[in-house]
Amino acid sequence: MKPSLSLIPLGGIGNVTKNMYVYAFENQYLLVDCGMGFPDPTMLGVDLLIPDVSYLLDKKEAIVGLILTHAHDDHIAGLPYILPQLGTNFPIYGSKLTIGFAADRLHEFGIPARFQELPDGPLTLGPFTINPIRVTHSVPDARHLAITTPAGIIYHGTDFKFDLNPVDGVLPDLQKMAAIGSQGVLALLSDCLNAESNDFSQSESTLKEMFLREMRGVKGKCVVTIMSSNIHRISQAVEAALAYNRKVAFVGRSIEQNVATATKLGFLKLPQPHLINKRDIKNVHPKHLCVLIAGSQGQIGSSLSRAAEGEHQLVTITPDDKVIFASEAIPGNEQNVYSTIDTLSKTGADVTYSDIDASVHVSGHSSSIEQKLLINLIKPRHLIPIGGTYHHMIQYRKNARSMGYRDDHIHLLDNGQILKFDQDRAWVDATLDLKNVMVDGLGVGDVGHIVLRDRARMKTDGIVVIIVPVEQQSGQVRGDIEVISRGFVYMKESQDIVTAIKTEATACLKHRGVVTDWQNIRKKIENSVQKKLYDLTERQPLILPVVMEV
Repeated sequence: MKPSLSLIPLGGIGNVTKNMYVYAFENQYLLVDCGMGFPDPTMLGVDLLIPDVSYLLDKKEAIVGLILTHAHDDHIAGLPYILPQLGTNFPIYGSKLTIGFAADRLHEFGIPARFQELPDGPLTLGPFTINPIRVTHSVPDARHLAITTPAGIIYHGTDFKFDLNPVDGVLPDLQKMAAIGSQGVLALLSDCLNAESNDFSQSESTLKEMFLREMRGVKGKCVVTIMSSNIHRISQAVEAALAYNRKVAFVGRSIEQNVATATKLGFLKLPQPHLINKRDIKNVHPKHLCVLIAGSQGQIGSSLSRAAEGEHQLVTITPDDKVIFASEAIPGNEQNVYSTIDTLSKTGADVTYSDIDASVHVSGHSSSIEQKLLINLIKPRHLIPIGGTYHHMIQYRKNARSMGYRDDHIHLLDNGQILKFDQDRAWVDATLDLKNVMVDGLGVGDVGHIVLRDRARMKTDGIVVIIVPVEQQSGQVRGDIEVISRGFVYMKESQDIVTAIKTEATACLKHRGVVTDWQNIRKKIENSVQKKLYDLTERQPLILPVVMEV
């Protein structure tokens, strides 16, 4: 039997974030991207999500390299959490800007990495030969990858659009795509996020006119929030601000860092005399000021969220101000974004966003027309939609059917499914049991369903702590049981409930004798009190029994 090629998506299938793909051939592994995802509103206290790389932990020495396709966080920001698990023995390749942004992420954590800039021509890593293809997206310096393997060529076509009038003049390399397609391509992995759109994606360069229009006549300051990696959009916002003689300040760690790196690497040219330090905002009259601020996704604790709540030390939103959301919510972030818009609107400021003016944002993703054009250029035998939610994948399949593709050549995968290829066919061979790996502060993967359930219970019903002093030899209560309630009941007005809690806890310890299993005792108190409180209040606070031996 001939050796087969395997594709294993660890993230990026059926959702827009956490992108990470593994290509396996004869026990050698090539990784593509290493992104993070956003937690949903039920994941209380969780900062971000990362791919589950447990499949790779016993294969670390066989990883030949990692390729980063572009500089968005959903493709690079998992590195600080994943590399400590996989080690740093393999090289990491990316374009100049992508490596610059990725290196910034790792520098914050003090993690070394073997970064190398992707060449323009072929790069061989083990059995894989990677040929990068220049593409346009909402972040500059993005790449597609043509991966040649003994089983055939895989075209890894992550996030893209065909912008024929890009801000920096760097066009997508359609000629190279066509040349690769003429060689015979086994499979195309394609961005499918805008598969439901039938209009050609607008050029990023159209946004300068929008900024000029929106800033015209604003009495107060102009506040623009943008994805911090969208360097071309930042550049156009700055140009518009200068046209109205406004000084520009950058506020927010991510946007400040990305602007500094992009400027250093030559991807952003800013008129330094017109830029001010964010700490000088208070010294500039609002009508002469434009603030570019991080937090376009409504992230809790971001600079924009704090400014909206009136809690930012440097930026205050007033009724004379104009706030421009020059971005759209990433699928799954809608609740946070609209909550921030509501809070900003309550300040009296004029808030503009894509729901009321579609021109304030242009997508960085291909429409169905561009996706079909890519299919025609690459001419693959198999199609695999990636980077969208499931309904985007379904629409992509419908579009591919209209081009003559059969369903057995269009593969709608789930994360963890292992798709195998030989020169004749592709099939799902097995499925990995992937976990939702959550990052909470410095903890990676130590937050699971039970922790989230307890946090949800505390949020809705509060917490009750029961401190029980128990004599070790007799197992009986010695002294007063103390009850502490937070978010459940006001104790001074609920003495009957407090008494019921103490009674239940005492009953759990009657006739015990010498106690050796204190964990069981705590669990019994928890269950008994939980049932009693539900009977009394129809609420279920988190119960924390603390048994103190005296």
